Amino acid sequence: MKICIWMTKIFDLGGTKRVVSLLANELVKEHDVTIMTYEDRFLEDRTMYHLSEEIDVDFIDNNHFVNRHWNFAFVKRYLVKKLNDEFGIFNKKCFNDLLAESIFPKKTRDKWVEYLNSKDYDVIITTASLSLRLGMIAPRLNAATIGWQHNCYDGYLHVKPVVFWQQERLLQEYLPNLDRYIVLSQYDQRDYTEKLGIDTEVKINPRSFVSEKKCNVKSKRFLMATRFVYAKGLDLMMESFEEFCKEDSEWELDILGDGKLFGQIKADAKNRHLEDRVHFVGYTNEPENYYLNSSVFLLPSRWEGWPMVIMEAFEFGLPVIAYHMGAMDLIIEDGKTGFLPEAFDPHKFAQAMLKVAHDEELRAQMSANAIARSEDFSIDKAVAAWDDLFERVVAHKNMQR
Repeated sequence: MKICIWMTKIFDLGGTKRVVSLLANELVKEHDVTIMTYEDRFLEDRTMYHLSEEIDVDFIDNNHFVNRHWNFAFVKRYLVKKLNDEFGIFNKKCFNDLLAESIFPKKTRDKWVEYLNSKDYDVIITTASLSLRLGMIAPRLNAATIGWQHNCYDGYLHVKPVVFWQQERLLQEYLPNLDRYIVLSQYDQRDYTEKLGIDTEVKINPRSFVSEKKCNVKSKRFLMATRFVYAKGLDLMMESFEEFCKEDSEWELDILGDGKLFGQIKADAKNRHLEDRVHFVGYTNEPENYYLNSSVFLLPSRWEGWPMVIMEAFEFGLPVIAYHMGAMDLIIEDGKTGFLPEAFDPHKFAQAMLKVAHDEELRAQMSANAIARSEDFSIDKAVAAWDDLFERVVAHKNMQR
């Protein structure tokens, strides 16, 4: 099949880029795969997530599709979107046409329909906010259409002002136009059904690699691999680690990753006198050594969809401590593959850290359980599930013609 994955960025840090690269690398073995992105072609870096050279990357000049001149129509769209983001004024069914025009103008839609139909794709997949746009044009496209969620329901709909903030009525009108809308967990499936009446299908993200090497359970090092943004709870982590260090003088914490809060979190660690115990590694292309030299993975996120880092940690044999919420409950078995302290209590998180840090036998058993759990997330199972989905949506599209 000829498959297009339409997303805003692929050559950038983030779980969405990683899992798309992973899946695309497997799909291209049997399919013709294109990733369509708004990025500048000079930013291409396939080494970041080892994107296959067999995958075509279509670098879109979005200015060709979007008119940003300060005319009356542009100002009107800008004000509608701004007022809705702030006050939810137009988040009502009677205003759907007006709000849809502010997000994805009709003239822009017409251009996208013409462009996508000219490519003769069998399937078009979109991620995050682009799923709504795809739903707006899906009935006019020759290809089958799939929206693919990469965060939890609350992360998409209840976080101001990103993704689907104040857009529930638009989702109810346009997401059903897609042949399928993919979510990451049964919790999200329940929320979309009960709160919006939207039918969804669950597809669990696969682990990104298999490793014969496993972590050293005797190591007295915690590990985080994250983006430095509010959602990832790094401020909560500093509070928990400060409390942990008051009762422990040996364990250290490595943090991989970067982001807009990097300087702020590093300063917070210094203010808490943790600079000798917390190591800010930054971005690295070679995280394996850090996984192998650690024995416990920490994930203090405020919200997550289906985090790839947990599956990576499990593959290396690291138990995971994460807050008790959402998909964490579906991945981590409390007391067996990690701990799930009450959300979002830094004290209870610190107590969980102390418990696993000071019981080497417990860590060893949790490590073995994590390795066994990793088998549930094999890439072969994921690809088989996606291939089955492609066959179903293409057959459904053909029946509609």
